[in-house]
Amino acid sequence: MKATLPDVNQDVALLHLTLLHLGRLVESSIQSVIAPNGLEMSEHSVLTALWFAGPPYTMSPTQLSNVILQTTSGMSKTLRRIERLGLIERVDDPNDGRARLVVLTERGREMSERPLRQLVSQWTEQLECMDPHELSTAANAVWSLIAHMDPRFEG
Repeated sequence: MKATLPDVNQDVALLHLTLLHLGRLVESSIQSVIAPNGLEMSEHSVLTALWFAGPPYTMSPTQLSNVILQTTSGMSKTLRRIERLGLIERVDDPNDGRARLVVLTERGREMSERPLRQLVSQWTEQLECMDPHELSTAANAVWSLIAHMDPRFEG
């Protein structure tokens, strides 16, 4: 990268550009897999977040908003759409009578696992040229970046 702003940290600038490019590649890859199912990116993100939460595949709407970086009003709209599709249910929080929780249904689990399998298979094929140690180092570096850049990160 040619330095055009000598007072700017070039490594940080390159990281910024690289992450933007990588993010677009990943988003394009995800879109190509979820579009045939009629899902939008925010819907896929919610299903995936619930799936990664593990059994009983439950999170609060606020937790989901924080994980997928969506406003609470945007999250409400996303949850309504996928609830209508039968992919989630909203249930009373047994620990707080005023709160509701979002639970992944069996159908929702299937709709999250199928694209996830396709994406991991696709990315595994694309990254098979990388040495396993190099891939592990890259994965750990990304986690480290998130931990440093996102104050809400709990990893």
